[in-house]
Amino acid sequence: MTRGLRAWLGGTGARLALTVWFVYGLHATTNVVRETYLALSLAERLSIRVDEYVGLHPDIFEIPGRGAYINNNPGASVLGALPLAVARPALAGLFALKPELLAPKPAATYDDPRPNRTKFMNRARARGLDIKLGLAALITQVGLMAPLGALAALLVFQYFRERGSTERAAAGIAFLYAFATPIFFRSGFLNQNAILAHLTLGAWILLVGLRPRDGMQALPRGHASGVGALLGFGLVVDYSAAPLLLVFGLWVLAASRAGGMPALLGNALSCAAGAAIPVAGLLAYQWAAFGSPWFPAQRYMPATEYSVIGWNGFFVPTPELLLGNLFDPRYGLFVFCPLLLAALAAPWVKRAPGDPAREQLAWIGAACAALYVFSSANQFAMLQWNTGVRYMVPAVPLLFMAAVPALRAMATVPRAILIGVTVIISLAVSMTRESVPEALRLLFREGPTLPVFLVLERMASGYPALQFGSLGPLLVLAVSAALLALLWRNTLRTLPVAGSER
Repeated sequence: MTRGLRAWLGGTGARLALTVWFVYGLHATTNVVRETYLALSLAERLSIRVDEYVGLHPDIFEIPGRGAYINNNPGASVLGALPLAVARPALAGLFALKPELLAPKPAATYDDPRPNRTKFMNRARARGLDIKLGLAALITQVGLMAPLGALAALLVFQYFRERGSTERAAAGIAFLYAFATPIFFRSGFLNQNAILAHLTLGAWILLVGLRPRDGMQALPRGHASGVGALLGFGLVVDYSAAPLLLVFGLWVLAASRAGGMPALLGNALSCAAGAAIPVAGLLAYQWAAFGSPWFPAQRYMPATEYSVIGWNGFFVPTPELLLGNLFDPRYGLFVFCPLLLAALAAPWVKRAPGDPAREQLAWIGAACAALYVFSSANQFAMLQWNTGVRYMVPAVPLLFMAAVPALRAMATVPRAILIGVTVIISLAVSMTRESVPEALRLLFREGPTLPVFLVLERMASGYPALQFGSLGPLLVLAVSAALLALLWRNTLRTLPVAGSER
């Protein structure tokens, strides 16, 4: 067993996972989101109330007699509380040694055209919460989002290895998934959309299988319950999992029909049972927080510009969002990731008769279309301009799986151009946390950076001792590149290339 563990730790998959974890961690940002506050309350007090943080975020609201809560489902916060709980003794020691870190601080200036960022920073400084919240954002990223991204890349690698790709080819595809898709960008901080994308990838793996299911009569019952559990927990993370759970549930039934009525009924019950436990947890949370299990947080928050439209912000899909969710330069999926456009050509890729990928493409299309309509009906999607591509991110793993065969079928030069442009965009937005045009402008005008350095640079008046100048990020990037070169030395050179087109 020890020898096997050593072999795995020295293998391509382990290096891939460590690389993704490391690079994602480098691109962590101190962005504090509503889920961060609940994660802190859970880690520190096992409480779902966030009274301490009222006034710091517009998605924290009070219910008279019940306390304050976040305007979203708790799943991402529950996961984020785990690394915070582990880090709690170290944080307590730090603040005991340096109590001034928790002291109120005078107002400062944040050099950003979005005024709410300066308001938030100064409210946190006035309460002495600025350092604590910034550290919490970094801990949840390095301790949760980065390892989840590493696990996702490892699953993609193993998926293609089991389908005949060489280690070199599978590693290349996994690297593309990790660094050329918006999973990279959205993993910079605690984020429910990226977590839901990971759950969707897991459900795909269970349905299609790590090994081809040629000759199997029906979907294994354990896989059906796993799909339900993953996307059931997806609902605990965010209600945008609802259309995915519906389509994947129907897909489970379709994948079970070969086994006849017993397999179909058994898998339907297994899928429903898998989803029932996390959904029951969500209902229990809503009951404890709002006094009723049946309605989401949006029903109870004060009225906003978008919540008064339709049913708590849900209306018929608007033309602006139908177009914007795909092509708006501030948050459009295909603008942030042109590579995924290849998925649209997947139905025309030449395949052998009876190839199961044809049926899989139909289900991918159904799931992505359902999420697209759902996201375009959610009027709060209009706020994506402030944070970049978001609502369509859970579709990324499905579109990526559809895009890979189309990319392989492309001529070498167009494929290289498409991948190169996408990687540059992904790096630019992940470094700067800006829209695609602004991110590219910053990258080519001011050079590579890292989110933490960029934030510190913009907070020069508030934290002058933490300024590193333009050489800071370049030095960190150079040292990081050297460490990764050591990790991968001789590996890629010795990997077999025969059959890498697969």
